Amino acid sequence: MKIGVVGNGMIVKRFLEDLKQVEGASAEAICVRSQSREKGEQLAAAYEIGKVYTDYPECLRDGSLDAVYIGIINSEHYEYVKLALEAGKHVICEKPFTVEAWEARELAKLAREKGLFLWEAFKIAYSPVFQSVKEHLTEIGAVKLVQCNYSRVSSRYADYLEGRVLPAFDPELSGGCMYDINLYNLHFTVGLFGRPNALHYYANKGYNGIDTSGVVVMEYDGFQAVLTGSKDSSSPCGCVIQGEQGYIRTEGPASAASSAEINLGNGPVPIAQDEENGTLAGETRAFVAQYENGDYESCYQMLEHSVLVMELLEAAVKDR
Repeated sequence: MKIGVVGNGMIVKRFLEDLKQVEGASAEAICVRSQSREKGEQLAAAYEIGKVYTDYPECLRDGSLDAVYIGIINSEHYEYVKLALEAGKHVICEKPFTVEAWEARELAKLAREKGLFLWEAFKIAYSPVFQSVKEHLTEIGAVKLVQCNYSRVSSRYADYLEGRVLPAFDPELSGGCMYDINLYNLHFTVGLFGRPNALHYYANKGYNGIDTSGVVVMEYDGFQAVLTGSKDSSSPCGCVIQGEQGYIRTEGPASAASSAEINLGNGPVPIAQDEENGTLAGETRAFVAQYENGDYESCYQMLEHSVLVMELLEAAVKDR
């Protein structure tokens, strides 16, 4: 799968680095804004990328590219994904998939109509830790409480406190903790339990109204899920699922859980380990496998999950 990479931020650099570990995929072009051409050329040189574009439509007209990877600011995901699909390109889009739920529904519909792959790049669903948690879930009996915590001080928080509002803390660009951090907890919980009966978001807000941290409470039949996310303070990260017969605990943030254990009353027992936690290689391998096998069904099933998460994310942001 020959990929055109769109963007030049930190996540793009991570994608390019981890792409080295993925067989069957390569970055053949990079597209950046005209004012970022020098950065694009530096990335192209560092990762042996043959073409640098500063015009997105021109990049999409490149017939040698099978797909594009979109790693730009949240607020532009919808427009860039739509243009790529209309140009006949498969798309890998960084999280959050879109800003509003209707955008996600429209893009999913367009991908189906065009017969194209459209993937949201969230690692959780492709993690061996998540899969193991899913497999062992029934062993702990009726679930009563779910707690997920992903808290870390943003590298851009000091700038924010000094009055420099970068995209990560700009409400006009769909920044904030819910979109950037707590979204992972949402993916994890919804991936296990589906749509909740109700959702409430209790946010700590900064001087420009952005949510710098907050807690989502989701009500399910018989249990509550509490999702804590923070860009303004740090905490040990992980998820705990408490059942009447025991608990399952994951180590590390939902985006990059390194291990999981189960305790049924006789002490904790390891059930999963992920040596690649924190990298984008696992999800990209899954995308390449679906592409090579023509497995549209698996892709579209995950798209439905992404649409549901966007509906809940939108509800949470409106509640902040």
